[in-house]
Amino acid sequence: MKIFGRVLVLAMAVIFVSVGTNTSFAQAKKKKLKRCKDGEVSKVVDVKYEKGENLPFSIKASLTGKDGDAKTGLGWMVHRRLGNCLACHEISKVDKMSAKTPRLKVVALNGKASNQPLGVHGKIGPTLDGLAARYTVGEIRMLVVNPKKVFPETIMPAFHRNKGFTRVFPDCKDKTILSAEQVEDVVAFLKTLK
Repeated sequence: MKIFGRVLVLAMAVIFVSVGTNTSFAQAKKKKLKRCKDGEVSKVVDVKYEKGENLPFSIKASLTGKDGDAKTGLGWMVHRRLGNCLACHEISKVDKMSAKTPRLKVVALNGKASNQPLGVHGKIGPTLDGLAARYTVGEIRMLVVNPKKVFPETIMPAFHRNKGFTRVFPDCKDKTILSAEQVEDVVAFLKTLK
């Protein structure tokens, strides 16, 4: 019985060593995941917070000096690794669109296209229906850029900041979720929700 036990231990050691030296296994262990791969940027536009009409703060000036594109903004909002707004917010307009078009083609800043689903909405955050009737454009912009400025306990991320986060993946360090142009595109879409 002792011999059988020694043979078993020896066989397990051989298997462990052969798996440990297997080239593909060793390479797979070393391969790092790249989570920020959609063209996220490091540049953050300096914003001027001003007093809002309905909220304590507002960012009245466009981050780019021009209006964004609403259709493109919807793409950033539904993209699972960028805005991902539908994970937490319900938008009736988008839900109705999903009946005809269940997926939306989105081209990220890195040039890669993906088809993002329109029909799955979360209920963690408030509905975005009527958002433009409740807030000014500057307040909407501020809520996208840094909602924690007004709601410090929110789980909604600051989409146009690159500092002050905890537990950030190394390849995402010092990057924004959305660029200034993407923020303005999202604001352009949100302005349509009256």
